[in-house]
Amino acid sequence: MELSQTNLYTLCSILLFAIGLLGFLLNSDFIRKLLGLNVIGIAIFMLLLAAAHTYPDAIDPIPHAMVLTGIIVAAAGTALGLNLASKIAKFARLVQKEEAATQAESAYEKSSNDTQGRG
Repeated sequence: MELSQTNLYTLCSILLFAIGLLGFLLNSDFIRKLLGLNVIGIAIFMLLLAAAHTYPDAIDPIPHAMVLTGIIVAAAGTALGLNLASKIAKFARLVQKEEAATQAESAYEKSSNDTQGRG
């Protein structure tokens, strides 16, 4: 069985799509989910490029233009997602610090009330 370039690109894109989908569904970390979505996007770009080669001597330029535009949009979406993840992590650390401070304050008040009640 001989694989043509179009069939090889199609098979690779299906494999990459499956890997990206597994990475997206099986990970709970937001950044890993974002990486899984990027791999899915790359698979879709490869499939579009495989579909662009319709005839042996002619290549359709429209899917190539769509892929270039998609790469730019994917890069912007990834940057937005990473910025959002950074803001969420910073907010979560702030909330943890406030909870720790509140717990320490309540423990201090409880211990000071115990010493005053005994004395």
